[in-house]
Amino acid sequence: MKYFYLLTISFVCLSSQLFAQYRIEAKFKNLRDSVCYLTYYYEDVNYVQDSAKVNANGVVVFQAKQNLEPGLYNLMIGGWKSIDILVVEQQFSFEADAKDLVNSIKFTGSRENDLFYSYQQKIVREGAKIALLEAKTDSVSINKKYAIQYELEQYRKKFVTAFAGTFASKLIKATMPMDLPPAPKLSNGQEDPLWSNKFFVNHFFDNFDLTDDRMIRTPYIHQNVASYFEPLTYLPIDSLISLSRKIVEKAGRNTAMRKYLITKTTGFFETSKTMGHDAVFVYMMKKYYLQEPQLWDENTIKLVKERVFYLEKLLIGSKIPDVKLTDLAGKEQTLHAQNADCTILYIYAADCGHCKNFTPQLVQLHRRYADKGLLVFAPIFGNDLDTWGEFIKHYQTQDFVNVIDQTGNVNFFQEFDAQYTPTIYILDKEKRVVGKGNLAIEDMEQIVVRYLGK
Repeated sequence: MKYFYLLTISFVCLSSQLFAQYRIEAKFKNLRDSVCYLTYYYEDVNYVQDSAKVNANGVVVFQAKQNLEPGLYNLMIGGWKSIDILVVEQQFSFEADAKDLVNSIKFTGSRENDLFYSYQQKIVREGAKIALLEAKTDSVSINKKYAIQYELEQYRKKFVTAFAGTFASKLIKATMPMDLPPAPKLSNGQEDPLWSNKFFVNHFFDNFDLTDDRMIRTPYIHQNVASYFEPLTYLPIDSLISLSRKIVEKAGRNTAMRKYLITKTTGFFETSKTMGHDAVFVYMMKKYYLQEPQLWDENTIKLVKERVFYLEKLLIGSKIPDVKLTDLAGKEQTLHAQNADCTILYIYAADCGHCKNFTPQLVQLHRRYADKGLLVFAPIFGNDLDTWGEFIKHYQTQDFVNVIDQTGNVNFFQEFDAQYTPTIYILDKEKRVVGKGNLAIEDMEQIVVRYLGK
């Protein structure tokens, strides 16, 4: 009989674990009958994971049959109050006073949150002292403020070192600025004036553990990929490719973090407005999507293959694909057959507001350099002949090679990456791409002049 009773108890405990894989219980003082939301961080947005109501005793329980994805979560308790909690352990509890959440919170069963809040409470206490001293201008108060700030800086460093390897330590380290060492001396005895730039490039991610998938569910990683590359857009394509690889390779193989870094880095160059950055985008797709298919679903791989197939032909230095279209006289015209030292491929739409504003500028540019070897090859989206003729007459583009796809067989969107209008390519005498993108007329003129007469 006792044996059966022990088996029953064991079964009940096992059942509890099976049917409540994660369980977070909170007991709040000064909070009753309020709906609470457990949310997780992903980039700059909080997504609701679960909701539960605080009972009459101030207790709220979040639980489900599956584990939570580890990371930084936020518990919204009503009245626009919330607290961050670390989800590393899947079952823990805490108590807190709703009127003073950070200073009153105490955890049971979560060392990570114990560490995290010992740090937070220290910061809040010392921050309150600094706030009082901010209003004072006497030298004693100012020196006290600086002393506290220095002590806090040292405390952060000691905390990160003492608890290295914990998620709490990694989160706090991710919020710390880089320590810039003294600049080394050059052969002439002077400090290297580019030292800070070099250090930025090589050590920007030193405070981020990019081997830890939990860092994805924090607000820290996503903004730093853009912050890293935005000041470096002037670098050559080969350098940007090398830096992109270094970032991705900081993550482990076949990990969520690797996939995330690939996606963020590739996305940055896909949407970059800097001419030529699409070469980095294509490289990343070939290297990290097509060569690591295990990270992606079949549909993604299919779409990437299509994008690579078409975009590779449109990169700076590539000979642009030919296209056969019909001109105003009903004759066939091909792009490659145009005899010009420099050709502007101008893909536009009659109902495009930007095209209506830009076309007059292009007409003037063409008039300035037509006798020097500039030609504009101008396909229109759609095949409405009346609309086409009206646009040409209104905007006085009769000197362009105006063409239309009467057959409907040309997919400008895909074959020429015309995802917006106008889409512009500047081509040399051999029809190689030497300029492209959302270019101002002044930038176009500089490129055109460079290739005329070559």
